[in-house]
Amino acid sequence: MKRIPLLFALVAFTLFTKAQHGWCGTMERVQKQIAQNPALQADYDNFLNFLQQSNLQNNRATNEDVIYIPVVFHIIHNGDAEGTGENISDAQILSQIDALNRDYNGLDPDVVNVPSAFAGLVSTPHFHFCLAKFDPNGNPTTGIIREQFQFATWNTDSLIDNYLKPATIWDRNRYLNIWSCRFGGTLTSEGVLAYSTFPGFGSADEDGIVSRYNCIGTTGAILQGYESGKTITHEAGHWFGLLHPWGTSGGCSTGFGGSDFVGDTPLQDQANFGCPAFPHVSCNASAPNGDMFMNYMDYTDDACRNMFTVGQVTNMLNTINGSRASLKNVATQCFYSLDAALVTIKMPVDTICSLNFKPVITLKNEGLTPLTSAKIYYQTDFDPIQIYNWTGNLNLQEEIEITLPQITTIDGDHSLSVTVGNANGIAADDNTLNDDATVNFYAYDGGSSASLPLTEGFEGNFPQVNWTLVNTNSDATWDQSFFGAYGLSNTSAAIDNFSYLTNPNKRKDALITDVYDLSATTYPELKFDVAYARRDATRYDSLNVYYSLDCGSNWTRIWNQQGTDLATAADVASKFVPAASEWKTVSVPMPVAAGQAKVSLKFENVTGWGNVLYLDNINLQNNAGLAVTELSKVSVQLMPNPAKDKVAIQLPAGHPFNKIAVYNNLGELVLKSNLSANRITLDVSNFSAGLYFIHLQGNTNQQTERLLIVK
Repeated sequence: MKRIPLLFALVAFTLFTKAQHGWCGTMERVQKQIAQNPALQADYDNFLNFLQQSNLQNNRATNEDVIYIPVVFHIIHNGDAEGTGENISDAQILSQIDALNRDYNGLDPDVVNVPSAFAGLVSTPHFHFCLAKFDPNGNPTTGIIREQFQFATWNTDSLIDNYLKPATIWDRNRYLNIWSCRFGGTLTSEGVLAYSTFPGFGSADEDGIVSRYNCIGTTGAILQGYESGKTITHEAGHWFGLLHPWGTSGGCSTGFGGSDFVGDTPLQDQANFGCPAFPHVSCNASAPNGDMFMNYMDYTDDACRNMFTVGQVTNMLNTINGSRASLKNVATQCFYSLDAALVTIKMPVDTICSLNFKPVITLKNEGLTPLTSAKIYYQTDFDPIQIYNWTGNLNLQEEIEITLPQITTIDGDHSLSVTVGNANGIAADDNTLNDDATVNFYAYDGGSSASLPLTEGFEGNFPQVNWTLVNTNSDATWDQSFFGAYGLSNTSAAIDNFSYLTNPNKRKDALITDVYDLSATTYPELKFDVAYARRDATRYDSLNVYYSLDCGSNWTRIWNQQGTDLATAADVASKFVPAASEWKTVSVPMPVAAGQAKVSLKFENVTGWGNVLYLDNINLQNNAGLAVTELSKVSVQLMPNPAKDKVAIQLPAGHPFNKIAVYNNLGELVLKSNLSANRITLDVSNFSAGLYFIHLQGNTNQQTERLLIVK
């Protein structure tokens, strides 16, 4: 919205209109409070002045550090059993935490629906929400507080603000308080779903978000249209200092009432509901692209809201550096000091086709202290306990897959128990509840495996004897083509998505290899050639690549591209035939498959009724060049990770590196630079979404870190 001069108390509350009546009660609550206590007008003026000054800075704010927001849910009920009625379940609450982390980290899958007119404005503050692990007195907590009161329903916001909140609130400087209760009375008649407090406005004993119990989370009995947890995303936006896109009164005004003090949200007459079609123009020439009804701060259905703008993120970050700055120092409410977590046992799974296998686990640092060592205790059935000593360097929230030494068993049912202990040389870490895991599995001898290398150019009969073709719908599928990669051969595999029969559901066709023995392979790497062109901007296809360690019972995706990312040539309205120059080579390291005796690959086409996709020169072999010499691993911080626009790389003083190079997941060099300082910021705004490898090079040391880019 255009910048405008701030007018203070003279006009502040003469501008509230019917635009404020809707499912968010935040602005109407402010109006009532000032009417009851005119002294609050100064607080409100200060808040609006802060927003205007934040907008006038006109900078593209970036957040290089993940900021953790401890959350306490106050579940208000009058005696209902846990998980029924307004006494909502833990699962429903946890799903809301997941939804907040999705929306405040740019991970909303619906963001692909943002119209191109607004796509360049999408941004994220990288706030990470967690249920508090400690209460204000330092005692362990789940962050979910169930509190019984005599009221079946809460009829007015005054009763909630003046009675309920002061009786239950936790320190607002250390927690985001969210109250869940059953609304009734005037709150029901006004259609209010939730409301929030603005930063720096009102008293400290009422700061937070209040919501209907059935507008929280993504599971349970949720109101229709609000099943994605975005009601709380919207209210959290207010809590971080955002107004509605139509300001305080709307009406397409460039004056005080129509401004939300955000430079890149278009003028908007009033709230939108449901799911309008784009463009939905309410302010005509002053906003030619129409309303930004897909913004989280509008009133549209959850399925239609999917973005914050750069300007909104600027305001939120300025709030977190201003009136809510105390939250930047309370990560201790989210995490223990030392907490090594066993996230999962990835291998074995329920059924494996080998009597000789190497277990694979995922270790994660859930503590504030960097994790540098641990002992992995593992036991099959009642066999003696084995110990694996792990060393490395995991910072907060980083994780790593660890392959344990080989286990030999017999045909039949078994169990594998794994425990992580002795973290950083300490007998027990601060949280022992996430140290153990057990998996039950059935093992059988799946027969012999083929030896490496796997090389396939799709010559001769199709499909080849060591491949399986999966075509469940008897429609177009993989077949032999007579156009080889780079024009160096006469054959490849291809699938004609151009001629695929249209169906409401996207169809999948796969080519699957036999099992291969990688038990003697240390650095397995998959390479293949691909050629593809979209039919147009709306019809395009996907290619997924998976591996399996159990003869196809379970598959893990290791590579995916679609549309323009997959394309090697310009769009073509007829069937695509690749020229020699219209191919690319993909390289995918497969460290988890190292040492495994039964490894299969799957190449899966997902049709979007686009164009012909070609696949050639599949090669799986050991590549010793993937070994990275790490004499002593250096503590490297990537902030944020995932990243969108910029990423800061923080190195310790005296680090040994002098060059930095960034590679995409195809192994292509996308950026390189000399490195002399302890901190460098990289502009990744032009990078496509996906996994990248940051390679740090020195005279004696080299080290690789992984970076995820989200868009």
